[in-house]
Amino acid sequence: MKAKRKMTSQLPKFPVIIGHCLGYKVYRGFAALKDLAELSRADIFDQRKNPRGTQRNLSRQHARKAYDYVSSVTEAFYPEIIVNIRDQSYVRFEPIKNEGSVEGVEFGTLEFTKDPKKSKSVIVSRLDGNHRLWFVDGHETGMDAVDRPVSFCALALPNLEEELGLFSAINDNQMGMNTSHLHNITARLLGEKVLKIRDPALYIVQQLQKDRTSPFYKRIHEGGAVKRGATLRGLTIANLKNAVKDMLTRSAKLSQFPDADAQFKIIKNFWEAVRRWMPNAWKRPGEYIIFRGVGILAITYLGVEIIDRCLLKGKYETDDMLVYLKQIPAVDAFLAKGKLPYAGRAGGKKMASDLIRDLEEEGEVSLSKLQKMILGSN
Repeated sequence: MKAKRKMTSQLPKFPVIIGHCLGYKVYRGFAALKDLAELSRADIFDQRKNPRGTQRNLSRQHARKAYDYVSSVTEAFYPEIIVNIRDQSYVRFEPIKNEGSVEGVEFGTLEFTKDPKKSKSVIVSRLDGNHRLWFVDGHETGMDAVDRPVSFCALALPNLEEELGLFSAINDNQMGMNTSHLHNITARLLGEKVLKIRDPALYIVQQLQKDRTSPFYKRIHEGGAVKRGATLRGLTIANLKNAVKDMLTRSAKLSQFPDADAQFKIIKNFWEAVRRWMPNAWKRPGEYIIFRGVGILAITYLGVEIIDRCLLKGKYETDDMLVYLKQIPAVDAFLAKGKLPYAGRAGGKKMASDLIRDLEEEGEVSLSKLQKMILGSN
């Protein structure tokens, strides 16, 4: 049960310094945590409901720990909270004359002239500090507002793409974050034409997510909030990008195609063959390991072998690849139950090698059959 906290009629004013932080003009100052929380909002990315959002998923546990820390530890300390004022019409800066001011720096007061909470849009977005601000405005029953002062840095970037770029720089270059969310932002910033050249593996993953004929159409977790069961459990932009990158670098034939669109079609056809071979994995992904860990590694290495065999014959369609997959007698090795006999990248290679032994060409004998013949003759 949540009790909404009403904002005071008097909008806050903050004494600030205007200067430049590398390439950006910023307002720097101090404010009560509750005031920053009330004025700002997290523009949380949701791949269906809010695809233009910038902020990663909220961890309530992490936010609660931040609240407990700042509300109970006397000698607490926070790094600077960073926000972006997307619409400058909501604020006014009043300079203060100061003869002793530093060159390139201006002192004054940052005043909110309109209430950001009354807008349906996010006016002041949280670039860094969402978890620290989440509970401190007192909206949660039993968690009082926190008046303690903290330092903040406010930018004024009306361009969402520029904000995305800055969010990426903060979270990628200076601290860890959800890798899939970062890949998603990178793709959005570069655009398809540039991404296709700079990062073909990520471009192919994006196409696998967008193409209606893809077995992964809208089933890859992109790092944001998503409805339970909407994506294939364990499948993320990050791990699928690594799998595609492995295919592109390890395949003797796939890597020779100069156009990523041709590579995408071949890889899409392979995964569609896997879906037809193992349909239950798409229906009950939690019971299989093919979308995560050693499972996706094994499928990747198996895919390299099958794709190369097909391309050598001038074949690349789903049915061509399914012929090889159907030679593998069972899919029990991909069931997520008990302790797996394989682990890590080396385990993925070993698992794929064990499966590849069952593959044979017309008129040939597979290694598995040949081994039985050899051992049976003794």
